[in-house]
Amino acid sequence: ATNNPADLNLKSLIQGSTGLSVKLTYTPKDDLTRAVGKHYSTSQEAAAKGAEAAKAISSEALRRQIREIDDGGDMADIFDLILEGAMNSNASDIHLEPAKDFLSIRYEIDGKPHAQPNQQKHIAVRLASYIKSQAKLQPTDLQDQNGMFSKTIQGETRDIRVAVLPCQWGESITLRLASEKIMDLSRIGFSPLNEQLWRSQLSQPNGLILSVGPMGSGKTAMSMASLGEHMKTGRKIVTIENPVETRVPAGVTQVSINPGRNMTWGSVSGTVLRSAAKTIFFGEINHEDVAQAAVNMAMTGHIVISTLHTNTAPGAILRLRELGLRPSVLADTMRAVCAQRLPRTLCPHCKVAGPPPEAMIRDFQLDPSDLSDTEWFNSRPGGCRECYGIGYKGRSPIHELLIFDDELRELVIEDVPNSVLTRTAREHGMHTLKEDGVLMAKSGATSLEEIRQHIIL
Repeated sequence: ATNNPADLNLKSLIQGSTGLSVKLTYTPKDDLTRAVGKHYSTSQEAAAKGAEAAKAISSEALRRQIREIDDGGDMADIFDLILEGAMNSNASDIHLEPAKDFLSIRYEIDGKPHAQPNQQKHIAVRLASYIKSQAKLQPTDLQDQNGMFSKTIQGETRDIRVAVLPCQWGESITLRLASEKIMDLSRIGFSPLNEQLWRSQLSQPNGLILSVGPMGSGKTAMSMASLGEHMKTGRKIVTIENPVETRVPAGVTQVSINPGRNMTWGSVSGTVLRSAAKTIFFGEINHEDVAQAAVNMAMTGHIVISTLHTNTAPGAILRLRELGLRPSVLADTMRAVCAQRLPRTLCPHCKVAGPPPEAMIRDFQLDPSDLSDTEWFNSRPGGCRECYGIGYKGRSPIHELLIFDDELRELVIEDVPNSVLTRTAREHGMHTLKEDGVLMAKSGATSLEEIRQHIIL
């Protein structure tokens, strides 16, 4: 199979190599690429290279401490092959997990892990040492560490966030692949109304703007895209992160918290306030001192953009209260909170029409009119070659956007239960994640079963 069946030199080469009669048949290049990716993944090639590299390591060497193991050039080749395979698969993460007898490699694609061929156990330690050296982590210490480095593969530069966690059989390493470019806010996937509301809050002179959700929900991409809108204005911007995870264009000051050098949230915040910055970006609000620093800046004339781990937009108030912030302070500083999820979209080539399963009808409390007035779709078991047998291809967001008007601020001051805040926000036009998810399923973009995996009912 070839996209150039007229290539007689190719025909002669294959016949000479195999001793067989060969007939060249035209096949589109994209089909060939998919077939090669499916049956001859780059991680299989990495396994072959790994076997060669492992010959240089004796069983005695494996028992030595990591500092005694040489970091050879073949580890760079193996890592490049694994990374190239992940990029070709549009993976967001690579999981390197040592087992007793092998190294497991899984690519996370559209939020779901997909196993790749296992590697020789012998390369696990050297590969971990190579990755840690690239991320400027301690290569000889078996301890949990976090870092980042950049790598260019196939002409594309990616920022790679590294999380190292010691485990029973070595070190489990998660690599998160991020594009060096900040996504434009118009590509986030807001509805036209939500995008208009979000942009209006970004243009406020001060206040706190939060993107919330669990790990992998896209809140960092949303907050960075929001920061990108401020970069277009030429204003002075400072980011405070622990550690710096996404490199931004020149002209933005990025600060990495480092308690060992007395670079704490408290000490850095005071200096930032005196730096005449107009926009402050916090990587994540996850501790009391971070929360206090964020609201202090929001109250002193700055727009503060950050992320927070909560399940819903109204739940951000409860979480910030748990971090020690007073209701009156929150009412004064909160501008907008947007919760996001990233459900997978159905493969357009193989999705099948049909009513939702009975369990989904019950969970989402659909009435007969919902079923009769909408053409619902589900994934086809086994998928097709376009989606590599998954049934889904790509992801699209659903949102829950909370804008703080005067009535909601009064409720925040009164410290009302989360249910009251949610009910009032809905009365003021907020669509919940559940409601936005059902709308997405009704449009035919995804299935209710997929939405169910991302929200709490």
